[in-house]
Amino acid sequence: MNTKVLAETLKKLSGDITELADLLSAQEDTAPSEETPAAKETRSKEEVRALLISKSRAGYRAEVKALLSAHGVGKLGDITDPKELAAVFAEAEVIGNG
Repeated sequence: MNTKVLAETLKKLSGDITELADLLSAQEDTAPSEETPAAKETRSKEEVRALLISKSRAGYRAEVKALLSAHGVGKLGDITDPKELAAVFAEAEVIGNG
């Protein structure tokens, strides 16, 4: 195998492993519980990130990028307003559902 191809494959794999670790960590932090309406108004970045990663991996990467762009950001880390995070989460939940 060409070493350049191997290096690129390992870089991609490393990124995928990091995303998976983030997703697993976010799932572990969110124990199943009955959510109150107030809890639905706020979402942690980890919850939003996990959902966006899930949607991207399900083949909706372009939609996820468009969603972030519609909120005026290039990446999730640029969002600081908790209400904005909740809005992104709510919009991301419906990606691929219809």
